[in-house]
Amino acid sequence: MPQFSTHELVSLEKDVESKKPLVVTNPKVIDGLYEVQKCAEWITKNSFQKVCLQFPDHLLPDSTDVALKLQGILAQSVYVLGDTSYESCCIDYVAAAHVDADAIIHFGPTCFSKTSGDVPYLNIYEKHPLQVEHLEAEISQIVNSVEGKDLVIVLDDAYIHYFDALRQRVKNAAVHKIVEDTLDVANKNVVFISENQRKLMNIGLGFKPKTLYLYDPSKPPSELTLFQEDQKILKRRYFLMEKIRDARTIGIVIGTLGVKNYLKIIERVKNLAIAYGKKYYLISVGKPTVAKLANLGEIDIYVMITCAMNEIYDSRDFYKPIVTPYDVEVALNSNARIHFTYDYNSYLNNLDEKLGLAKNENETDVSLLTGKLRSNAPANENIEESSSDSQVAVKGNGSLSVYFGAGYLSDRFWKGLEQNLGATDVKLAEKGRNGIAQGYDNETH
Repeated sequence: MPQFSTHELVSLEKDVESKKPLVVTNPKVIDGLYEVQKCAEWITKNSFQKVCLQFPDHLLPDSTDVALKLQGILAQSVYVLGDTSYESCCIDYVAAAHVDADAIIHFGPTCFSKTSGDVPYLNIYEKHPLQVEHLEAEISQIVNSVEGKDLVIVLDDAYIHYFDALRQRVKNAAVHKIVEDTLDVANKNVVFISENQRKLMNIGLGFKPKTLYLYDPSKPPSELTLFQEDQKILKRRYFLMEKIRDARTIGIVIGTLGVKNYLKIIERVKNLAIAYGKKYYLISVGKPTVAKLANLGEIDIYVMITCAMNEIYDSRDFYKPIVTPYDVEVALNSNARIHFTYDYNSYLNNLDEKLGLAKNENETDVSLLTGKLRSNAPANENIEESSSDSQVAVKGNGSLSVYFGAGYLSDRFWKGLEQNLGATDVKLAEKGRNGIAQGYDNETH
């Protein structure tokens, strides 16, 4: 039936595009580029037995050579994590737990999100080329316009191996690494050496430098470019905040298990939703895709709990808006006094535990998107668990109402796979059909 459907070979033989071109390194330089000896010494010193090597997709072609070299030095097996559960820039504790790993070596680009797990890890960064002389000449052009003590050079992880060289060559600026835990560039003039626009934006929004310049060595002729906040991003925040206020059902999507305080920010979003009488559902689907989230048509808006480097916030492919925890905080809490950033850890500990509800119980306001009246009255109910799968809510006036955790499923024809434990007779396994769902061998076309 090719006239009504796509042939199965189209899906089976389809090439999957990668955001970055695949890297195939000359075997002669593998040892130095991936610091194989350093990794081996770290493993031996700490007596690790089960070590996972985490590679991003574009470095996977080198993973076999690195693993074989390490095994030859250590005389023990190592595991390669070929596909991360969430973002490849974060330590994948979930995949490592499948083999009960006691250590992880992370190769490639990293984010500056604080990790949540207790498994020891070692970061081995990429090593991209940098013309130090050209950078020094570019910096000399702006030295006279800023005070020397306020000029800071921040190296992205791919250029950290030039740290000592820059400290020797550039005398009128302090040099720092993006991975430093105590990095503080607020109200300073910053030159960021990177090719990652996402990190540049996070530094500009989260660290609040006086001025921020980008030097991108991957795009010659490299020159200093002044960073300016994209007003479209900030304007979109106001639009999404109105969508949050209009939403009746919120989906909290778990997009990370490796970023510190992810459980704490989930509880914060849940408390805000409860305070405003909004339903929420906690959703865990691995890497979120358009197809996965499209199955939940009853959700009005999704709150993505993920790392600051995730580009899903900028995607327009999803059927429902994707918002940040910051958007929810500002939309539903009038006490929030925070600046926009994708990294929730930068403001989470500074939030007031007392929620400031924007409206009184009997007040309504007008949606700026639909023009309709909406009630943002806080929920005045005490919810108690019942013996069934439902919850009994005692309202302020003493009346009762019943809430179902997934009550919307009752209106669906397809409710998913049902176990029917005890209601189905046990049978011996039988041979099934051969082929794929689009066309089994015993079907006639």
